[in-house]
Amino acid sequence: MIKLAISGAAGRIGRTIYKSLIGSEEFEPTFGVDVFAADDLPYPVYRSFADSPFDVDVVVDFSSPAALDDLLAYAFAKKAKLVIATTGFTPAQQRRIEAASKEIPVFQASNMSLGVNLLGSLAKDAAKFLGEDYDIEIVETHHNHKLDAPSGTALTLANEINSVRDGALVPTYGRHESKHRREKNEIGIHAVRGGTVVGKHEVMFLGTGEVITLAHESENKEVFVRGALRAAKFLMDKTSGLYNMTSIIAQNYAVTSVSAETDVALVTLPRIPFDDFITLLDRIKQNDVNLDMISHHFNADGTAAVSFTLADKDLSKVESYIPACTLQKTVRGAAKITAEGAGMEHRSGVAADVLGLLRDAGAEVAAITTSETQISCCIDAKSLPAAEAAIKRYYGIK
Repeated sequence: MIKLAISGAAGRIGRTIYKSLIGSEEFEPTFGVDVFAADDLPYPVYRSFADSPFDVDVVVDFSSPAALDDLLAYAFAKKAKLVIATTGFTPAQQRRIEAASKEIPVFQASNMSLGVNLLGSLAKDAAKFLGEDYDIEIVETHHNHKLDAPSGTALTLANEINSVRDGALVPTYGRHESKHRREKNEIGIHAVRGGTVVGKHEVMFLGTGEVITLAHESENKEVFVRGALRAAKFLMDKTSGLYNMTSIIAQNYAVTSVSAETDVALVTLPRIPFDDFITLLDRIKQNDVNLDMISHHFNADGTAAVSFTLADKDLSKVESYIPACTLQKTVRGAAKITAEGAGMEHRSGVAADVLGLLRDAGAEVAAITTSETQISCCIDAKSLPAAEAAIKRYYGIK
């Protein structure tokens, strides 16, 4: 049973956390902290962490930046792990959180929703794909009780998009004082406050004649509670470090699918003039033959060492285009197995894990290619069923 304290216990999310833990077999809500009275809550709630006599495993914080000193003092004294969902910290406060993470495990996220973090990933991909021809604007909407603006999530989205634009985008917060045309390197960030909106974030890509909008809206606060409790469980085996939602994605979504192909041929050309290789690719393209797992490096003499896979049935077409003077090694009747996952780019060692699983399954690996989200291996066909089963079992894929 994980002993848990709630910082911001009298707030809306704090109350939702406690309610969600009633009858829990994983968590014990030990006490809460809030500067406002919470006499109606059926567990101890103190004005300060210094008033609590209890030790806990983890503190989940949905309070305000003003509570940071009290929170960190308790965490240091009790060696408690921290899940920080509060936003609006000053740069100096953020540096204190980062310094604390060197001694205790800290999970910090501006938004605990898995969906919002997916929005960030999609926005980064869109920014890369669409390039500079599209203007980017972010609009966030929240209830009329929210204090900080723009939201921490909107700022995080802007930073993620800017990371794929080499930091060239300049944030523009509203345009009520602007008397000039929009600059190409701007990224607009706008806040709307009203009603009971839990949280809505839109990323707009505005081009000539079209607008592409990526959006996420939280229908209730339970989505943040589920994310925070998932973060608390994530920290249980950690001794220090600063983590975020990407850490969970990397752990749980490193490999989410496994695909397999049979009747694959592997062609290796250990020494081919590079110009001849380009000519070979052009001839293959003209005959609608698909190549996969293309890999190459240059030899000391300037020739290229190249390998690629293709369907067995297309091998005879390709071989007829290979220069007669070129050495060639061909493996027929092989198989290709591919492990894929969005969290792969955020988690080190996935390739080592996959190759270890293939080795333990008795597979003979003839070629490997990798990308940010994919690992493909050409292996012997007879080992394919065992190899596929081993990877799926290890990553919990049904």
